[in-house]
Amino acid sequence: MFEMVKLLAGTHLSLLAFSVLIFDIPRYSLSLLSLALFGAWRRSDRVPASNASVSVVIPTFNGGSGLGPTIASLQQQTLRPFEIIVVDDGSTDETRAVAERARALGLVDMVICHGTRCGRSAAINAAARFASGDLLLTVDADTVFEPTAVARLAAVFNDPRVGGASCNIAISNERESLWTGLQSVEYLMSISAGRSILDVVDAIACLSGACSMYRRDTFLRQGGLDVGPGEDLEYSLRLRRLGYLIRFVPEAWAETDGPTSGISLLRQRARWDRDALRIRFMTYGELSFFHRLERLPDTLQRLDFIVFDLVPTLSLPFYLVYIVLMFGTADAALFLVAIYVLLLWLSIFNIALAFVMFNRSIGLFGLGAALIFPFYQGVYLKCARFFSYSSEIILASSRRDDFVPPRVRRALFGDRI
Repeated sequence: MFEMVKLLAGTHLSLLAFSVLIFDIPRYSLSLLSLALFGAWRRSDRVPASNASVSVVIPTFNGGSGLGPTIASLQQQTLRPFEIIVVDDGSTDETRAVAERARALGLVDMVICHGTRCGRSAAINAAARFASGDLLLTVDADTVFEPTAVARLAAVFNDPRVGGASCNIAISNERESLWTGLQSVEYLMSISAGRSILDVVDAIACLSGACSMYRRDTFLRQGGLDVGPGEDLEYSLRLRRLGYLIRFVPEAWAETDGPTSGISLLRQRARWDRDALRIRFMTYGELSFFHRLERLPDTLQRLDFIVFDLVPTLSLPFYLVYIVLMFGTADAALFLVAIYVLLLWLSIFNIALAFVMFNRSIGLFGLGAALIFPFYQGVYLKCARFFSYSSEIILASSRRDDFVPPRVRRALFGDRI
């Protein structure tokens, strides 16, 4: 331990700062401390009133097992949905039977069935044309809401400048595996804390796919979601370019299932990371640090991605080579262990503060996950993100994303896939 402290004490401050930045953990420290300073984290038990009618759209492909609990949680809302529309996007499981049974019981108002899979965007766009509510809530079929979630989301649309809003998300199956336990901590840090502070400065860039709410008239006027991959981010950035506010509502809680294995988690994150890079820089040209006539919040949301995500990720291999060349192999390993110990203490502080601020419980399983969270966030996911970004830059691999049906990809990209 003394050797590690001595090595850190003799390291230039700029290298220490970049070493801490590159592994993500201090980003959450800044978010949490800022929230505590502004008092923006305090949860209000009062549910704001809204007179808006809400049409709920549940697009699903082979999601029959989670559809029932999702519908049940929507029926228990303090602001009851005006209508619930289920879109069975070519499922081969019991999805259609579950949806039709719910419709027969009066729990669902409409069931739309696609003979073949058309993709999530096409499913939502089709339902939006039949919906009649003022607001459109899109929900994944494995998402379960707290009773006040819909009311809290709808209330932010009392401000006519708001074009979209998303809720706070927790992992419902956090005890199923080590991976879901780590995701539970990650969601608390990156969504609950990270998006809360971004909402304070109006810098939310992406509405969550699990549950997002839009103005239906604006949604239809803009042509709905893009049918390519990364549709949630693309539509969120489109709304920002049109001058609408994008809100995050931390008091509106929902729970969703997370991937239970390391491989399925990597596949999910590879898709998210590739889509983020393509849409931000190739579709919307957000790589430059400043854009003429851009609002400050738009600059902040771009810089948040560039400074805290893109630059540290692409710098990782060069950083590791530099550390080895500077210290030698043995001292480089000792230096990285020292950095990890520092990050571990920061991570424990962050997690404890976040659980208190957002009123979440933590057991022995959560404490165990917290001990390896810096490795999970700063090494495992960082390396995965590096390969995802590299494959997108070199191979444009998002064009072959199997989240989008093959015939839709062929229509979008033709011979380029």
